[in-house]
Amino acid sequence: REKEAVNEFAYMRGSRELLKAVWDGNAYWLQSPSGYKRKSSITETEDVSYVSSAYIPQCLRYGGRPTLSNAHRAHESGDSAKDNIRDNDLDEVITLNSVSIIVAEYIPFGANQIVQLNNNVGSTERVQGGFISPAIDDDFAETSIEMSPELTSVEILDYTLTNHINFEAEIRFPEDAGVVQVETFGISLNAEGTCFYGMQIEAVMERIKDNISLDHLSRILVDVQQDSSAIVDSVVSQYQRDLLNLIFIGDAPNRNKVNLIIANEITPHLTAEEYMDRGEYENEFKQIIGDTKAAYDISEHDTLVFGAHGLLVCGPHSRLHEPLLCAYLQFITLD
Repeated sequence: REKEAVNEFAYMRGSRELLKAVWDGNAYWLQSPSGYKRKSSITETEDVSYVSSAYIPQCLRYGGRPTLSNAHRAHESGDSAKDNIRDNDLDEVITLNSVSIIVAEYIPFGANQIVQLNNNVGSTERVQGGFISPAIDDDFAETSIEMSPELTSVEILDYTLTNHINFEAEIRFPEDAGVVQVETFGISLNAEGTCFYGMQIEAVMERIKDNISLDHLSRILVDVQQDSSAIVDSVVSQYQRDLLNLIFIGDAPNRNKVNLIIANEITPHLTAEEYMDRGEYENEFKQIIGDTKAAYDISEHDTLVFGAHGLLVCGPHSRLHEPLLCAYLQFITLD
């Protein structure tokens, strides 16, 4: 039965013509020598319903009010909300409790850009923040402007005029029917160029706070990577956007970032050596941090796992290591 499924995918229907993957600049197509082709869905990302709150590690804060919690809205992702995952038989081996996600990247910044950014979002004004969009008004002589609903709501938390800014950003991008995503980021930008996008997971589907599956978390991370690009693109300057497009050869919205996942508990709790089993445990980790490189027991209860695209720290004392982890992220985002 499995062989039939593989043949159906690899060959043109009703023949033994092998299909070849071809990239046309926008999508992958499966093409046969005789001219038959069909569009591949490999690049389509699946969505899950989730509720998140803004999260910025305390080591990146310089006063200001704490981030607001959406814990009171956690039920929304379970109330008849849906997902569009095509794999109906998710094999859950590892689950995490009380999960925070920090996605980091490097964007060329400097003191002048931070000053401009603070002015753009109104940090220095009596009424701070507001709705931000990267759209340019082409017809500025007109008395009205029509905007799409895909605006970013920005609330300033703290800032220094030439060195950093921390703010909350809530985004309202349209999702598929039935998919509920309450998406609020805590964003920390500094003059060195490191950008941190933080999120506390309040609920995924019907699971509130705890017992979060890595299968679901991997889908959320893709969402966070894409949406964080959209948010930061709406607040940085055109010059910085041009630089990013130059570096990533016109594909800046899909640029790679580094993931840091912090969890208060992991189930099952094993030693680092047992997690590196070249089997189902490593395969679970690969979904969220890429190819696993190494794992360490940093205490009796805390474990650190390094991957090609980030790292996972879990255990009751994992958040004590945030200053060191954020410093590490600053270095590897430059790499």
